[in-house]
Amino acid sequence: MIIEKIEPIALSMGTLSLVLCRVTTKSGLVGYGECLCNRPPMQKALVAMIRDAIAPLYLGKSVDDFGPLNLATRRATASHGRAGTVMNALASVDMALWDIGGTARNESVSVMLNGGPVNHERLPVMASLGKTDDKAKVRARLEQALAAGVQAAKVHEASLEVIEEARRTVPRDFPFVADCNNAHTLADIRRDEARWRALDMLWFEDPFWPPEDLLLAPAMPGITFGMGADFGSTEQMGLYTRAPSIGVLQPDVCMLGGLTEARRALIMLAQVGKAAAPHTPFIGPAALASLHMLAVTEKQGWFATIEADDSQDMFGFGITRWQPFIDVPTGPGLGYDPDPAFLRRYECA
Repeated sequence: MIIEKIEPIALSMGTLSLVLCRVTTKSGLVGYGECLCNRPPMQKALVAMIRDAIAPLYLGKSVDDFGPLNLATRRATASHGRAGTVMNALASVDMALWDIGGTARNESVSVMLNGGPVNHERLPVMASLGKTDDKAKVRARLEQALAAGVQAAKVHEASLEVIEEARRTVPRDFPFVADCNNAHTLADIRRDEARWRALDMLWFEDPFWPPEDLLLAPAMPGITFGMGADFGSTEQMGLYTRAPSIGVLQPDVCMLGGLTEARRALIMLAQVGKAAAPHTPFIGPAALASLHMLAVTEKQGWFATIEADDSQDMFGFGITRWQPFIDVPTGPGLGYDPDPAFLRRYECA
């Protein structure tokens, strides 16, 4: 199966900007991938990177060589950095090749990742809330999430007071995550350590800047730190598995450069006994890829569904919906293709 065409697809859905990638083989098989993209400037950069830097390295090559191609591209682009935009763009092409490979073999991506039957066929949903910086708003959104039957919740807030209000809104035994997006310093966390501990979090995500301070920080009893969504390689993630304060690592299929590297990261985390909680801020093919990653983790995790609605579901099976559980796709490849009408409706000119 020879790669004939690689097409970045930019979508605009109000405040949401997406970048997908469609790969077509000479035999006519088609696969889809996705980048992590939030804003129009990043969208333009990713489209250019896929079209002008990544595609020339893949066109005319065999789909079956997705592993060596991923590694060769990493080496060829290393002078531009081993994480960030280059890996993000690479991920979309790599993901599409896994999709094509699964279609050709009549196997799901999760079966390919696991080398056989998967560990989890159905996953509990975690509601992933956008930042509000407002006690009343976060309380209202959490109440809506609870009413939808979600099994866990994550808030993206910097203010400890707002996070404490969020924690009071859900039952005490309800799995709860706070993601501060590096808003604090280690000194801030230590100053209020007792209050953070009292939140009884499943994990405390990206608490402070610089994150490297966690490498030498002693464990804080009662607080499990989680991080790693921005890592670009298994080797980088491996460095952080040695930190006693970090209990959860969060491989992101896009920031890692695709499923080829994500599989390496998952294997490494299982070998060192660290919990893997794949980062899932997606609604497109990367969301499907993340479901397949979660299907093969040893311990069952949560699929964190960002704030979206059914109108933003390009597959039509509820991937954007807050709900109790979501099934891992079992069809060939990623399991679903985006609706062509959806792509036409939202594709940027």
